[in-house]
Amino acid sequence: MTSLSHLHAPREKSKENSTGAKIQKNNYKLVITILSALGFIILFQAFRWQILESDKFVLIAKQQYTDSGKQTAQRGQILAQDGTILAVDQPIWNIYASLSNDERERKLFFEHKDLFISTVSSILAVENKSIEEKITDDFVYVPLAKGVDTETKIALETANIFGDEKQSRAGFGLYFERALKRVYPNGELASHVLGFIGKNSEGKDLGMYGVEGFYFGDITGKEGYTYEEKDSRGNTILTAEYEPVQARSGKDFTLTIKPSLQNKVEGILKTHVESSRSKSGSVIIMNPKTGEILSMANYPSYNPNEYWRISDPWIFKNLSIADVYEYGSVHKPVTVAIALESGSIDKEYTCDDPTGYLDLYEATKYADLKGRKIYTWDRRPDGLQGLADMLKNSSNPCLARTALEVDSAYYYNKLKEFGIGNFIGIGLQEESNSYLKSFDEWTRLDIITASFGQGISATPLQVISAISTIANHGTRMRPYIISTISNEEETIKYPPQILSEPISPDTADTVAEMMTHVIEDGGISPTYIKLLKEYYIAGKTGTAQVAKKDGTGYEEDKTITTFVGFAPADDAKMIMLVRLEEPKNSPYAASTVVPLWTDIFLNVVHDLEISQRN
Repeated sequence: MTSLSHLHAPREKSKENSTGAKIQKNNYKLVITILSALGFIILFQAFRWQILESDKFVLIAKQQYTDSGKQTAQRGQILAQDGTILAVDQPIWNIYASLSNDERERKLFFEHKDLFISTVSSILAVENKSIEEKITDDFVYVPLAKGVDTETKIALETANIFGDEKQSRAGFGLYFERALKRVYPNGELASHVLGFIGKNSEGKDLGMYGVEGFYFGDITGKEGYTYEEKDSRGNTILTAEYEPVQARSGKDFTLTIKPSLQNKVEGILKTHVESSRSKSGSVIIMNPKTGEILSMANYPSYNPNEYWRISDPWIFKNLSIADVYEYGSVHKPVTVAIALESGSIDKEYTCDDPTGYLDLYEATKYADLKGRKIYTWDRRPDGLQGLADMLKNSSNPCLARTALEVDSAYYYNKLKEFGIGNFIGIGLQEESNSYLKSFDEWTRLDIITASFGQGISATPLQVISAISTIANHGTRMRPYIISTISNEEETIKYPPQILSEPISPDTADTVAEMMTHVIEDGGISPTYIKLLKEYYIAGKTGTAQVAKKDGTGYEEDKTITTFVGFAPADDAKMIMLVRLEEPKNSPYAASTVVPLWTDIFLNVVHDLEISQRN
């Protein structure tokens, strides 16, 4: 049979051609697909770069031929009354090892690498290893130290590490970045008034407490900015656009504080807080005629240069303005003044205390007060007393009866005029307000307890402000601790300012004279009467219970003792409040704050130019 293979050969070739054509067509489609995909990617990227992220790339381009930077503003100073600097910015330096990519410079540097490391580590007082591990063969810019003082920076700048090589220069291999550090040259002096510059959660500077906290924005000033064009080598093009914004320095603050006075007060306060084993102590000395705060001190204290060493945050608080407490019997002169001013009683008013207590039910007729009494401090009857005797003996029952003679609305409104319940606003960050509940909730029991300083509360600053009304012939001046705020453009002065005139000069002078009997006739220990007898002083002690933080009532064995006095009693040049929180050697003011007040007064009497009796 004849073979037919020759008939099938053409068919197989045709099949092979068809398969090749299909492969070629598929390859073509694949290429088209790939090119289309690449085209789409290019178009998308172009759209993203030119539309969506155009600002970013414009900025990158500008950075290649422009330069900008921030200029740190010099913070304002805080000065004492006599010009003593209490807070100021001091230049410090961040130190970097810095080297360009120039081969000659790198060769010179690495030939002297060991000498560089030993010299720099010696000047910075660090181990060689801490510098050596940063100086790698390819380093360009590495940090070596932060916060270095100017003397150290100059020593590094002038160190002759590389000899007289032409390529070297002063400070070759180093870069110095200027920064500012807040410094308090007098350490703890007036630290609670000043506050300090700390850090926020983001590590940025933040004023905390005192003047630094309250006026942080004014003290800090405003940063400056620079903007300039440069050529490909990084040199500034002088003819190009240049838009500097100069830094604006912060404002300077001058305080009313007298440093010599403040220093004495702080030292004496520390001694008495420690000897009485008190939790804390506070002192305020003020000129009642103007409201100037001449000294404000608290203990425990701290050094604002090293604020991070304090583990108990409450120590940062200025207790003279931040601690609200029931201040007790120092309020009694205010009650007497209000009663006299109201006309409800006269100077000859007397009270008979045959029992040593006041029956609250009889005084108020409130059924829930049956069986409850207000006692004298020693639970003994004081007998027949005039107004001066009530202050000298600090008689709770008689002061309560005196207050009940006054219309309740009148008494309440006068408390407000004396500053109880009103915020002063002295310009220190942590200042608090006193507590005085609304008149709608006021009862006869509130009048009774308020008459001797319970059921109402205030800060030491508000207490001294209230009593200063009596010292200043019936006029209450605004307490102030900042006398001027200034910068290169203006100076703002804070003159004395009248807040209120709740009582007449005659009433004020009458009560002031009554308060002298506390000092002269047995209201304090004979030891201190003898020490103070050469001066004409008016004063009042106060021993207050400590209210429980959780629940009603008072702590069993805790007191806060206060003494307020002014001199001369008939024309006061100074008024001073001293306060001890929870003294442990005695619960009474007579044996805790009276010694403290006396010690301070006798040490500052000449500074304040207070003359002895004629």
